[in-house]
Amino acid sequence: MKLDGTFTFGGPQESVWALLQDPAVLARSLPGVEKLDASGPDQYRGVMKVSVGPVTAAKFDVAVALTDKVEPSHFVMQVDAKGAVGHTKGTAVIDLAPVESGTEMRYSSTVQVGGTIAAVGQRMLESVGRTMMKQALESLDRELKARLANGRSAT
Repeated sequence: MKLDGTFTFGGPQESVWALLQDPAVLARSLPGVEKLDASGPDQYRGVMKVSVGPVTAAKFDVAVALTDKVEPSHFVMQVDAKGAVGHTKGTAVIDLAPVESGTEMRYSSTVQVGGTIAAVGQRMLESVGRTMMKQALESLDRELKARLANGRSAT
């Protein structure tokens, strides 16, 4: 499955970069994430709960690695998740660039899904993936704007 798109954050590039590197912010912003803790430099482990069609509240152990970092404009996020109903493995290439209204993020991801959860169908998985991505980006943007409004940097 491929998910590609753009999103414009309402803040400066350096602040967006800092937000995307903060596991506490990501844990609060990503739908279904129950916890996400640093396990090493640019590596995180956590637990995520996802519902897709008839597969409800499935828990996954998640490992996230951030690689190929070029601060504050580019990084690659690798995600590996395993649970009783299947597994997912994905890579997202993320690029940030300043625009007049803030910071534009371009993302391109590929995700492989296996096990019982894959049986719900490609179309449903893509729909859930797009919905989760939209919710996460909007939540991150709200966090960014709240921090900037309070006079704090996103770091």
